[in-house]
Amino acid sequence: MLGAGVLSAMAASLCCITPFVALLAGSSSIAASFSWIEPARQYLIGLSVLVLALAWYTKLKPAKPVADDCECVPSTKPTFWQSKTFLALVTMFAVAMMAFPMYASMFYPKAQVKAPVAPAAQTKQVKFVITGMTCAGCEEHVNGELAKVKGVTAFTTSYASRSSLVTFDPAQTNEGAVADAIKRTGYKVTGYEAASRVSGPAMLYNVPLVCEAAPSIGCGSKAKFLLQDLVKRSNVVEGAWINKKGTMIAVNWTTQSTAVVRQVIMESIGKNHSVSVTERAETIATTTLADSKEWYAAGEVDLLSREEANVIAHKTITDLKRKGLVKPTFERQFEADIAKIYTELFLGLTSFKDLNKSSYDSAESKIQAAGERYAGKGKMPRQELCATTDESCTMGGSSGGGNENSCSTSESCCKKN
Repeated sequence: MLGAGVLSAMAASLCCITPFVALLAGSSSIAASFSWIEPARQYLIGLSVLVLALAWYTKLKPAKPVADDCECVPSTKPTFWQSKTFLALVTMFAVAMMAFPMYASMFYPKAQVKAPVAPAAQTKQVKFVITGMTCAGCEEHVNGELAKVKGVTAFTTSYASRSSLVTFDPAQTNEGAVADAIKRTGYKVTGYEAASRVSGPAMLYNVPLVCEAAPSIGCGSKAKFLLQDLVKRSNVVEGAWINKKGTMIAVNWTTQSTAVVRQVIMESIGKNHSVSVTERAETIATTTLADSKEWYAAGEVDLLSREEANVIAHKTITDLKRKGLVKPTFERQFEADIAKIYTELFLGLTSFKDLNKSSYDSAESKIQAAGERYAGKGKMPRQELCATTDESCTMGGSSGGGNENSCSTSESCCKKN
C-alpha cells in the first residue's frame, strides 16, 4: 500500500523531475518524456494523499481490547519497516516529490545572456509557442538553451502561458535557430510569431537608480531586476524602460490596467527593490523609448552595467596614477582587467541583493591580485569602491610597504549595501 502511495507521488511530479534528471545526465532530449502525465497530476496527488492517510489511520487507530482469559501469544515488537518512523520518512519523501514543481527551479543555474546586448532598434522580438512545459524548472531548462544561442539578448519563458518571448539580433541569428534551441530541451515548438512593438504612451516615474560609483549613468545591475519584475506582469504591463541617467522609468500599461492596479503594482515594485517610486505627470511615446539611445529595456540594461564597470575601472586607475602606483607600461591592460572584473560581477548577479559587501570584497581582492601581477607582490594596495565620493580609498598597504589607510577613519569610506 505504501509503495502505491510513493509511486503515485513520484508519478505526479515525474513531468518536472525528468528535466532535472536530464540536466544531471546532460541529455536535454529526455526532458519532456513524461510531460503527458501533467494532466493527471492532481489525481495522482489525490491518490497519494489517500493512501498515506489510510496508512496513518491504520497505524494510529486504537487497538481492539483483548479478553483477559485470552491465551494468545504476546505480539512481537514491530520491525523498523512497520514502525511509525518508517511511515514518517515515507510521508516526508512523498510530500517532497509532490511538491517538487514548487522548488524545482532551485536546481537550475540561472541563465544569463553572455553576448553583448544589441540596441532595441536592431533587435527582433518573437513569441514561441511551446508544449511540454509543466513547471518553473521547465522554464529554466528552456532559458538555459536560449542563453547559448549567439545573438539572443533577452528571453522570458512561462510554462503557464506555454510560451517564450525571445529578443534577438537578426544579424546574428533567426527564428529557426531559436526554435531549434528550444527543441533540444525535448519540448515542442508548435509555432511562433513576431511580437508587436508597443506603440502607446508610457507613464513616467521618478526613481533613485543613479549609479553611485558612476553618477552620470543609471545602475544597470539594480534596474535590470526592477524592470524584469515589471515586464513579467504581462497581463497589465506591455513594456518597461529606464533612462540612461537612472532617474526615471517608463512603463507602458495595457488597457486592462486601472489606476488602482497601477498604484498597487508600483508600490510593490518600490518595496521589493527598496526604491522610492513616484509618478510624474507627463508621458512619453513608446516608439521614442524603443529607438532612443537614452532609454534601456530590461534586456538592454547590461549595457549600463558594462559602462559602469568601465567608469569604475577608469576612476581606479586615475587614482592609482595620482598615487604613483601605476606605470604606463601596464596602465591600459590593468584598467581592462578591472573593467572585466566588475563586468563579471554586475552581469553575474541573480538578484540585486547579491550586490553586497561580500561581492564587492571579492571583486576588490581580484583587483588587488591583478595589480600585483604588474606592480609586484605587496606593492599594490587594496582598492575599495567608494560609492559616495569620486575617489577610491587605499586600504592596507602602500607603495612603500606601509600598512596605513588613506581614509580619515579606520572604517571603510566606501558605501556597500
